[in-house]
Amino acid sequence: MDKRTVPFPVFVFSLASFVLETRRRSDYILHMAEQTSAKDSFFSQFNFSTIFTQERLLKLGETLIAIVVFYLVYRIAKYYINKFARKKIKQEKLELIDKAVRYVFNIFITLYILKILGININAILGAAGILGVAIGFAAQTSMSNIISGFFILAEHSLKIGDFISIDDISGTVHSINLLSVKLVTLDNQMVRIPNESIIKANVVDSTFHHLRRLQIPVGVAYDSDLQQVTETLLGLTKKVPLVLQDPPPLVMMDSFADSAVNVILAVWFKKDDYTNVKNAIIMEVHRTFKEEGISIAFPQLDVHVDSAAGENGHS
Repeated sequence: MDKRTVPFPVFVFSLASFVLETRRRSDYILHMAEQTSAKDSFFSQFNFSTIFTQERLLKLGETLIAIVVFYLVYRIAKYYINKFARKKIKQEKLELIDKAVRYVFNIFITLYILKILGININAILGAAGILGVAIGFAAQTSMSNIISGFFILAEHSLKIGDFISIDDISGTVHSINLLSVKLVTLDNQMVRIPNESIIKANVVDSTFHHLRRLQIPVGVAYDSDLQQVTETLLGLTKKVPLVLQDPPPLVMMDSFADSAVNVILAVWFKKDDYTNVKNAIIMEVHRTFKEEGISIAFPQLDVHVDSAAGENGHS
């Protein structure tokens, strides 16, 4: 076999290419090694021994113990407040006390945990003070409602369960809160009324007292015997067991209307019996008047024809 001689320029080019390729691969291997080392160094920072140091574990345990202790104190305080104050304090005030205790608990546990974690509480309180001033200017209506809520509780004008009317809204007081009073209407709708509106408006509390009086207007015909009407109305009240005789029922002559003499029957009853008393009285008036022959008046118009005027017109 013949031996062929490789030209020198080709040999030099091949050798240079080999050196360059070798250097390129070496650089790639070094680069990958550096990345692997960086990854190992990155993940090594998050091992358990670095994160969960003894000091941090102690702070975590102290925080958990503080939360449990404060929660137990809160539950015990709430239990004894409900137990001993329920009979002496009204329900609406008891709810506010419970909310106040809850807010104080949340504030104390938050401040204590921040102290355990080494956070500067003074700086937070300073920032909170500045923020509070700004919020105060922006929330003047809310502050007015809160102050009005304290006035409502202080003067004992409302309590849970009262049936009140304010403007054109009537309902039972469901709750008295810091910002508003919530009513449940007769058709089971929830109405929220701001405390400030209640302070400024005329509020009618129909169930403030234990007893309540109902006035029922009755119109009788002009030819009726008013003495008989009076005696009949007073007598029929004794047939309704829910009507109280002390204070006694009352009959008042109200006015002369176009088609009737208006009479008012006023009866007393316990505040929870309003609907039953009203229905029973109206049905008893209708039945008794029918038996006694007393006419309940209704609008009517009598037309009289003047016969003399008619004859003069035809003549």
